[in-house]
Amino acid sequence: MFLNGTNSLRSAALASRILAASSFKNLQKLLYFIHRMKKFLTIVKAFWQRALTYRFTVLAYRIGEIGETLALILMWSAIYGGQKVIGGLTLQEMITYILVGNFFNAIIRNFLSSVVSHDIKDGRLSMFLIRPMSYFNYILSREIGRISLSTLMSVLSSMLIIIFFINTFIWNFDVAYFLIIVAMVILAFVVELFLSYLIGLISFWTDEVDGIYATIDRIKKFFSGGYFPINLLPLMFVQVSFALPFAYSFFVPAQLYLKKLDLSVGLKGLLIQIVWILILYGIIKIVWGRGLKRYEGVGT
Repeated sequence: MFLNGTNSLRSAALASRILAASSFKNLQKLLYFIHRMKKFLTIVKAFWQRALTYRFTVLAYRIGEIGETLALILMWSAIYGGQKVIGGLTLQEMITYILVGNFFNAIIRNFLSSVVSHDIKDGRLSMFLIRPMSYFNYILSREIGRISLSTLMSVLSSMLIIIFFINTFIWNFDVAYFLIIVAMVILAFVVELFLSYLIGLISFWTDEVDGIYATIDRIKKFFSGGYFPINLLPLMFVQVSFALPFAYSFFVPAQLYLKKLDLSVGLKGLLIQIVWILILYGIIKIVWGRGLKRYEGVGT
């Protein structure tokens, strides 16, 4: 009896020590996570403050977005003329397609390639190679700050246009479609972030990436349906567009919003986006590793 009681006490004490050690490790992980998040949020806050110092630039971009959207609506209104349906869309649906698609495009757009390119060319990348926070994590923090501000401004400018076309805009409150669209736009943001980052890394080999970015940007807009709905193109081009990631940043989510595409198409699109994210991530790892070997930044 006495031995059994002693063994029970030892077992309880051992269990307490194991639990305490486990709790301590979990606490360490939590504190480390909080520390990393503080760094992340500090960068986000700093970029917000920096962006707000350029109020005129922010305002100019919003005016440009509104002007571009209105120009597209006026152009398609003229194209329709007396026609009721073009490409399976009525004029009312086309206007909604433009408004919704441009809103999604404003959310995912970034200028990361230019930032990465200048950091490499000007030697600023050297500073990040000796810091505990990786360069990519810093860039991600910076873009989250930009995108949160851009999204807020884009929502306001988009709402102004939607209010102007309130009698024309089509509303969709279907929860299932909404959830897939949100997931698709988030993945489209990651694809755009990775692609832009990858274009910026080309500066390891060349001094100028603006021309490359401009060319790729036009290709993206064409295959995304930004110029016109891609279902107006021959079937072969539509199939190519659906195999690439770009259609899921404009055409597909806008068509899902209009319920012109089935939910199964949206789910398949999410899988295609995930595959492209993995492909781009793998390419980035390879290009980054090889690029660093060539890197001759200031001070290195």
